[in-house]
Amino acid sequence: MPSTVRLLGDEAELFARHHFTLRSRVARWVNTSSANVDDACAIAWLQLVRCQPWRESVLSWLTTVAIREAVRLDRADRRACYVDPDALANEYVLDAKLQRDAFDALDALASLPERQGRVAALQAAGFTYEEIASLTGSSRRAVDRHLRRAREALRRARRAHGS
Repeated sequence: MPSTVRLLGDEAELFARHHFTLRSRVARWVNTSSANVDDACAIAWLQLVRCQPWRESVLSWLTTVAIREAVRLDRADRRACYVDPDALANEYVLDAKLQRDAFDALDALASLPERQGRVAALQAAGFTYEEIASLTGSSRRAVDRHLRRAREALRRARRAHGS
């Protein structure tokens, strides 16, 4: 059971006294969006309530916590990939034959026995043989066998459809 934090009662006064300074320091030290600075400062204040650091050095402590959080948030933003859904829809319009082929492939995948279908879907999702074995509780050899059988069944289904 988690222990409860005992508040010292000066948290509101600390916030009123140090909020503007904290936000200014973080914005000066980390080149990131205003939203990231605000979020980082909010997290620092939450950590103050949670950790109750020494009050003699509270502004330095808050600054360190907020700067580290702002850097983490900025790195996450830089890694994120933003996609315009309208541009994506226009770029990847499927023609009728390609769409029909995709549905045929999904139907063939759905017609596989349960284990083969599950293993084939995991491989299509990008999982390695070892990861598939771990997720399904099978051995690597069993995964290899299921994938081989699934590929054979999919080839037969493709030939039967005349593709």
